[in-house]
Amino acid sequence: MRAGAPYLADNFGPVAVETTAFNLEVIGRIPDALSGRLLRIGPNPATPPDPARYHWFSGSGMAHGLRLRDGKAEWYRSRYVKDAAVVAALKCQPLSGPGEGRRDGSVNTNFTSVGRKLYAVVEAGSLPVELTYELESVARTDFNGTLEAGFTGHPKIDPITGEQHALAYQPGQPVRYISLDHNGRATTKARIDLPHNPLIHDMAFTASFIIIPDLPVTFQPERSQAGFPWLWDERRDARIGLLPRNGDGANIQWFEAPRCFVFHFVNAYDDGDATIIDVARHPRMFDHDHNGPNEGIPTLVRWTLNRRSGRLSETALDDHGTEFPRINGLYGGQPYRFSYTAHWGRNVRFGPAMKHDMLRGTTEIHDYGTDRMTLEPIFVQKPDAVAEDEGWIMSYVYDASRNLSDVVILDAQDFAGEPLATIRLPVRVPFGFHGGWAADRDTLSPAA
Repeated sequence: MRAGAPYLADNFGPVAVETTAFNLEVIGRIPDALSGRLLRIGPNPATPPDPARYHWFSGSGMAHGLRLRDGKAEWYRSRYVKDAAVVAALKCQPLSGPGEGRRDGSVNTNFTSVGRKLYAVVEAGSLPVELTYELESVARTDFNGTLEAGFTGHPKIDPITGEQHALAYQPGQPVRYISLDHNGRATTKARIDLPHNPLIHDMAFTASFIIIPDLPVTFQPERSQAGFPWLWDERRDARIGLLPRNGDGANIQWFEAPRCFVFHFVNAYDDGDATIIDVARHPRMFDHDHNGPNEGIPTLVRWTLNRRSGRLSETALDDHGTEFPRINGLYGGQPYRFSYTAHWGRNVRFGPAMKHDMLRGTTEIHDYGTDRMTLEPIFVQKPDAVAEDEGWIMSYVYDASRNLSDVVILDAQDFAGEPLATIRLPVRVPFGFHGGWAADRDTLSPAA
């Protein structure tokens, strides 16, 4: 089997067409309070790629959305996020907006909402793409000229200040710490010059600091055996920086970290003289496999950074293979108790969802059934909730026996119990990266 073929097989493989479907079958009952769209995005090459060179992280983006309202599943849509490859393959009009020919590559990683508008986002240089409510691509944006270069695939919203934090990286540029306000104005608060170009997929923040990961996966296009130029770098150690939130780069405090790789932070917070950082820790990344993230099983660990001693200590939190962590977003950057993850086994094998009690050190598992696999469980808080875990868990679940996908809704406080609702989709949703719940109250929506 050629190198990248596993990432084009089964549910990693792209779907051939965009889909629109109405009045979907529902097993159980959708909570009436859910009014909005459950979104997902991932790579979906518009033309067959070369399996020898294909990397799972490449390829044009496809956005998926399920609209819920009044206890009904009104529609499911999938739409390409337009880039040059999609325009050529579908013979459609190219997008307007800045960055043509420079920052108009594939956008396939995540979503963010700014000023009630929805954007698809990606890291390493290409600009965000504005989407309509029905997920059609509108235009590329640099947030009215305030974005100096590219953005990120993983902005994080501070629930206290309302600002979005972002770490942006790309070849030949300093790492940028960017703050994005309610009105869609990006401010570069710090430019961090590093001796190499590390891959920085995610970030975390606390009340006082922005977490800067400087880990040994770096830009090495001359060594890459695939179309993805970031590889494991034996020359580099691992370290974590604490950047003051005012962007004072001269006062970053660096901590030596275990040699590993981290795609995703669970959360981070300050605790006296310590900064607590919870992560999904991979033993290494893109060392033997240059076509996808298959270098061992990731597990949850806690890094405690003692700011007085300058030392980092590591504690294992859970030994399940686990990735794509999510929390109740109202606890971002603050002490918290619960996180939700998806199983990640050998050879990037997905499966159940997990609820982690970070205080008690326990894990609950929701098994969706034989050959049913979830990615990234999304927490949606119930109206008037009091408890941190008072909400719903929503996720796209692939059923290999049917070669179709469902959306499954769980009660987060009855995590291992029967689903509240299962919504049948007429297609499969390929394994992708990220998504979220876009409540109608937070995004521009069509008239009822």
